[in-house]
Amino acid sequence: MRSKSNQRMTIAVVAVALTIGVGTAVAAANDSEDTPIPVESDGGIGDTPIPVESDGGIGDTPIPVESDGGIGDTPGDEFAVDEARDHAHGLLGRYEDTLTPEVRVARRGSETYALTKDYRVGRFTVELDDDGAGYRVTSVTVELPDGPETFHLTPG
Repeated sequence: MRSKSNQRMTIAVVAVALTIGVGTAVAAANDSEDTPIPVESDGGIGDTPIPVESDGGIGDTPIPVESDGGIGDTPGDEFAVDEARDHAHGLLGRYEDTLTPEVRVARRGSETYALTKDYRVGRFTVELDDDGAGYRVTSVTVELPDGPETFHLTPG
């Protein structure tokens, strides 16, 4: 591995080589640790290729593509649809003050709220109605991988 001063010297020599078109100046920039890279030229200015040495930096090796952590990237990483549906059913009939902050409220009585249009798998959005004792969940929409599903509270 080169020191910073060797790297600066290499940059300076390469700049000189580009300016005067001398291929041997580039080879002279290599220190004793590296094998000089032969450079061919037909004598024209600017036709000398600049050799690139691997320093383990960007472009030397392909970048492996890894999972982004999304649903379905790896076996066993599937979204638990049945559990989400069960949770949605469990929210039906609950009072507003028992809901967690992660649950979005789309409607409270006659007042509707603006919601973002982004789709987040596993998110629950509820509608609340006043039953005289307080606002209760009467409708739950859960965002699932295959689309949203809405569940309604049935009397009884």
